[in-house]
Amino acid sequence: MRATEAGRVERASAAQGGMRRGARTLAATLLAAALAGCAYAPASGPSGDTVRQAAADPGATVLPYAYAILNPAAIEVLERSRAEPPADLAGRGAADAQVLRVGDVVGITIWEAVEGGLFSTQNSESRGAALPNQRIGPDGRISVPYAGRISATGRTPDAVASAIVSALEGKAIEPQVIVTIQQSPVSSVTVLGDAIGNAGRVQLNGVGERVLDVLAASGGSRTPAHRTLIRLTRGDVQAEAHLARILREPAQNVRVRSGDVIAALDIGQSFTSLGANGRARRINFSTEVVTLDQAIAEAGGLDDRRADPRSVFVFRYENPEVAMALAGPAATPEAGAATTPIVYGLDLSDPGSFFLARRFAMEDGDIIYTANSELAQAGKVLSVVDDALSPTTQTLRLLNTLD
Repeated sequence: MRATEAGRVERASAAQGGMRRGARTLAATLLAAALAGCAYAPASGPSGDTVRQAAADPGATVLPYAYAILNPAAIEVLERSRAEPPADLAGRGAADAQVLRVGDVVGITIWEAVEGGLFSTQNSESRGAALPNQRIGPDGRISVPYAGRISATGRTPDAVASAIVSALEGKAIEPQVIVTIQQSPVSSVTVLGDAIGNAGRVQLNGVGERVLDVLAASGGSRTPAHRTLIRLTRGDVQAEAHLARILREPAQNVRVRSGDVIAALDIGQSFTSLGANGRARRINFSTEVVTLDQAIAEAGGLDDRRADPRSVFVFRYENPEVAMALAGPAATPEAGAATTPIVYGLDLSDPGSFFLARRFAMEDGDIIYTANSELAQAGKVLSVVDDALSPTTQTLRLLNTLD
């Protein structure tokens, strides 16, 4: 009887030992498999090393790109490339002078140096005369006694006055002429765009209306100033500036001319935040110019549980000349390409890099990506191992309790 009971105990002990060995073997197997799969742990994107290495090995990525470290020299190159706007209102074809058009009514006054001239009034001491107002005819000309038909359309009032003086040389006595616009029924500016209150034609009163005057007469902008782009078209010349800049710089608030077209456009600039930032999302520009430090802050900052501060990147399609100045021959664009894909890298573990981030201007369509840190990846692996080993751990605990 005792022999039978002893055999039973011995067999149970052997079974428990086998279960322990099996559990340990399973645990070791799961741990080895988890560690082998460390490279495949879930991540929000490539590691920092992968981003940097792929730039040097075009075959390692589906779309080759250039890579540039954001340092003081790179920031200076970028600032020089954006020092002057490509076309602002004050700098391209937006002269202040008002020109005459067919249908305008003008007044002409002519004086002479002494009495008794062509334009002196009989029995009067007056040495000049105010001619009756006249409308510029379909041929673009006006009639002036002794001067004939004078071309007026496309000229400023001062230019027309000079033309009359030239035509009267040798006929009048040292003539002086003033030409003024009395009425301008055909003078108007066309205002359109998705950011304007009321699109249509705005009549000009000939008092030197400016861009902001026309916008106000059209109901003003429906979008914030930093999102509103004002594009002025005059003939075959275009110029543009943000409404915020026009409000800030009086030189941009130029006088308009009859026939101008003003488009107020909601440009809706934005950038995308991905990776170990606060949250993956698209973010609209909050001001006319958004710098990298502001963009990171608006994205929620770096997640200190996941982010690698040494691996903050901005993905952008850049002007080829700028890209080559930053990355050299590696940034040579493909034949016919208008832009070059480039990745800017910033090391936020260096305190001085925050000053560089303040000088780096974001552009519409930029992507900010922060890579996960190696420690964060290791933490994910350990979490996976812990989940996988949990049943085995519970088994071992139960066997220990039975003992």
